[in-house]
Amino acid sequence: MYQFQNEDTNGSKNLNELVVSTNRDNSIASFYRLQAPFQLNFMTLHPEDRECFYLSTMIAPDHSIYFSQRKEQILPILVNTMHHHDYYELLFVLEGELYQNIENRRHLYPVGSCCLLNKKVQHTEEYSTDFRAVFLHLSDSFIHDLYRNLTLYYFKTEREHSSTLLDEFLFSNLYEHGNDTKKYIDFIPVKDNPWIIQNVHNIFEQITTETLAPSIGSSAVIMGLFCKFFCYLNSEENYTTIPVQIGTDAENKIYDMVTDAMIQTNGRISRQELSSLLHYSGVYLNNVVKKYTGLTLYDYGMTFCMNKAAELLTSTNSSISDIAVSLGFTNRTHFYKVFQRTFHTTPSNYRKKHMQHTTPDDGEN
Repeated sequence: MYQFQNEDTNGSKNLNELVVSTNRDNSIASFYRLQAPFQLNFMTLHPEDRECFYLSTMIAPDHSIYFSQRKEQILPILVNTMHHHDYYELLFVLEGELYQNIENRRHLYPVGSCCLLNKKVQHTEEYSTDFRAVFLHLSDSFIHDLYRNLTLYYFKTEREHSSTLLDEFLFSNLYEHGNDTKKYIDFIPVKDNPWIIQNVHNIFEQITTETLAPSIGSSAVIMGLFCKFFCYLNSEENYTTIPVQIGTDAENKIYDMVTDAMIQTNGRISRQELSSLLHYSGVYLNNVVKKYTGLTLYDYGMTFCMNKAAELLTSTNSSISDIAVSLGFTNRTHFYKVFQRTFHTTPSNYRKKHMQHTTPDDGEN
């Protein structure tokens, strides 16, 4: 349905022209900034097709990038690491199904379903299923302009529009300054999928056309199309909406402090050490982390530790045994067991597959 000009077949080098990623001390948490009022990212994944594994088209005002990549080329870029943005992200699944990890809780989004995340929620997509999806990236300024334009009511139907859950979600995140609450909304289709998909397809196609070939009035047309899309999502005949709020503001800050401590120590900090550092009981800290991630403090720490291990395996020539010791493992078998449970392969095989430099000596001593 979508026909895009191939402006850059090696687009992976130019993604930062639209979205800038700022990594923290390691790859556990990344922060993405949007450099346009809005952006559409059409993404297709074919896990079984090594030659055409990943296709992506990123479209924003005055800029578009299309590229496809083989599996070996793109996998080092598509690291399943948690990230958040300075924009709202709305996922809509066009074909297949997509798993998304939201605050370390795994969610399945089948065709026709939708998810809207605010700027605070940490998440990552999984690249294991066959899917085609569109990610709408919406800046604060775009949302503000959208609702400002909605004050121009020429028709009775528009004047009778009442505030919806989606409106309240966007307003609370946009205008409540200092609001650090992590929120998202799941939209579960209640109608026959083909009907919903066709209508949404038509809207995306029109937004794409106006964005790639703009003329006088295109901005107003695009605003109207986004309003129509939001109306589809707001309709109880089309979707069941499930709002989710993750913790209180106080818990958010405590969770962030625990995460920062994990980053600084590569996850190798005990419950007692965290309690002394943050001045909260270890039981309470464990409960907060469990609420946000579904993991115990120890298992949460291991996610940081194993990602650091993977980084060291692919960016240094240190032996596997030395890496294990540097990360606080006195039992080599335990290190191997945790690593294999995390990455579903041995440290040696992981290094051979992802090594960035010359092959090191993988000796155990």
